[in-house]
Amino acid sequence: MKQLVKNVCGALALCMLASGCGSLFTASNKNKVSNIRPGMTQAQVQGMLGSPDYKRFDGGVEQWEYRSCYYAYGNQPVSVIVDFNDGKVIALDSFDTPQYPAHPVPPVVAVCPSAHPGHPVPPRHSMVLNDKQFDAFFKRIEDEPFDDDRLKLLKEEAGRTDFTCAQCVRLLRLNAFDDDRLQMLRILAPTITDPENGRMIIGLMDFPSSEAEARKLLRSVADR
Repeated sequence: MKQLVKNVCGALALCMLASGCGSLFTASNKNKVSNIRPGMTQAQVQGMLGSPDYKRFDGGVEQWEYRSCYYAYGNQPVSVIVDFNDGKVIALDSFDTPQYPAHPVPPVVAVCPSAHPGHPVPPRHSMVLNDKQFDAFFKRIEDEPFDDDRLKLLKEEAGRTDFTCAQCVRLLRLNAFDDDRLQMLRILAPTITDPENGRMIIGLMDFPSSEAEARKLLRSVADR
């Protein structure tokens, strides 16, 4: 009997210790989040919270999301989003982590048969480069000194990869003139996965005629 009591007490002590450690970890993360200030670098934030669960780009703003970064009262998980511009913190937001899947599995899209017998429609690839892969590809394009070589590299990648509008914006900004941007967009347009965000691409153009041409290219993607 005494041995049984000792075993039960020991188990309770271990549970309390584990719970205490979890609470300390949660409190530690919460305190770290409260210490993040505007102007901090990405390296400083990563040193405090580790690598983010998700990264997003929108124009010049990069967004890091930490899913269930810490737990509030009642064991409610809290997610944290940090916005950066030029590698420095410009905004921070926290919210209760949704209790449903944040990224549902997209439905399978069937390829329609060709309207012209003997000319089958090739299946579309659907691989989008992750942040690290795109940064490496962007660096290769950026380092090419000649426009023809840049376009050649872009055509090769577009043959096997899809791009988001935010990624296209970064690539188009390598050009100073609308004609060069449109030439690059003609290669990228068929690969764009989110044409509904095309306004960020149209906004890069300097002249109304260029905006109209960009809109036409993006509309062809939306209608496919």
